[in-house]
Amino acid sequence: MPAYRSCAFRTALIGFYLEAETKRDTDKNELRRICVMNFVKRAFLYCFRQKVKTSILFLILAIISTFLLTGLAIRDASEGATEEVQTAIGGKLFLEIDPTNQYDSSQDGYGMTYTYNGNYITPEILDAISKVDGVVDYNSDNPRGFWGAGVDFKYLPAAFNLSYTPYGESSAYTAALSSEKSSDFESGKYSLVEGRHITPEDKYVVMISKELADYNKLSVGDIMTMYCLDSDSNVKLEIIGIFDGTEGTSGNGGFSVSDIPANCGYVDYTTMFENFGRKIDGYTQIDIYVEDPVSLQNVYDKVKNLSELRGKSLKLSIDTEEYEVVQAPLETLQSLVNTILVIIVVVSSLVLTFLLTLWIRGRKKEIGVYLSIGKSKTGIVGQFFVETVAVAIVAFATSVFFGGLIAGKASEFLVSRVTTGAATLNVEISAAYLLPLYLIGIAIIAASVVLASWTVFRLKPRDILSKMS
Repeated sequence: MPAYRSCAFRTALIGFYLEAETKRDTDKNELRRICVMNFVKRAFLYCFRQKVKTSILFLILAIISTFLLTGLAIRDASEGATEEVQTAIGGKLFLEIDPTNQYDSSQDGYGMTYTYNGNYITPEILDAISKVDGVVDYNSDNPRGFWGAGVDFKYLPAAFNLSYTPYGESSAYTAALSSEKSSDFESGKYSLVEGRHITPEDKYVVMISKELADYNKLSVGDIMTMYCLDSDSNVKLEIIGIFDGTEGTSGNGGFSVSDIPANCGYVDYTTMFENFGRKIDGYTQIDIYVEDPVSLQNVYDKVKNLSELRGKSLKLSIDTEEYEVVQAPLETLQSLVNTILVIIVVVSSLVLTFLLTLWIRGRKKEIGVYLSIGKSKTGIVGQFFVETVAVAIVAFATSVFFGGLIAGKASEFLVSRVTTGAATLNVEISAAYLLPLYLIGIAIIAASVVLASWTVFRLKPRDILSKMS
């Protein structure tokens, strides 16, 4: 054979071999692409073909996702309520005079007289406290700090008329720096219906009950003249606020005028200081409001180390009672909801795993055929996963509607079990919950499919085919 023919033959043989190898690689890629397409296509075809099973699976997944969605919404609502409570109520520090070894005694015609000679809480101390980072407000109440008899108005009548002033009996008024922070207003017993609250800058102002205002036809902006026995003078006070909450208490006919809540009100501290009968150097106690109870100890340390308090006969303490009363039920609710969510996830996984296990065992012939023709175990399990997820996508989206219907009722039921009924939750379900719902749901589905498909992993094709009847 000529040399050129031998060379041409070898060249053609090499070209044919290279072409065959290229075609085989192309066929492999095409086969791999087809297997992937068949993997997804088989899943959707199975869902459409098995309408009863698909409907049952849809119903179960819809119930699971509705419970999950409701739990997530209630948990977020309780966390939001907790943040609102922290902001609205906050924590409190309590600063007061320390009377220990701070009294002087003297003898007079009426017996022993004791006089406090310790330190008071001065405006300078208040100013320093107000500048501490974390302090949002402060208040001081002095119940019955001012007494006044009506000069140009009348009190609601009591059972006994004790006229010990030229204008009849006096009634008691609470001196307040910030009346809005007074306990009766914070608790909701009293509420402002006209005007505004007393602030630290106010001087010679008064807040009265709606009953007393109606009884004397008084309104915000009017001037009330009271006679103060301590200072033996007439005091003119401007009405800046009217509150309700005393209704029904005047009919009991108290022993004296001051025993009727409707006759009692609030004045500013200047009115008390300048008409107390003796000089007062400051406040005996104040409530210091901290924005976040979590940082209460930090604020306490800062206030404790103020130079204005150093060496003073004043006592600082932490008061979280009001916050804890409201916060405790919310923390209990959060713990309950988190527990319920864990139970929902575990029970959902078990129910779904049990259902898929039964169905997959019923598909042994199908699985055996797939394995015998070379389908991978991973591909078969992937088909089961896609089948379940395809149904879950629709079921989870539908649960937003059903979750919105039952979330409110569920939250009311849970709140009624852990609180006195005063707390409420604003539960809202929106499309924003779909992302966490899908993530949790798909994780549950993945775990359930793997557990239910364990027989596919541990058996060989001939074992499966031999077990077919």
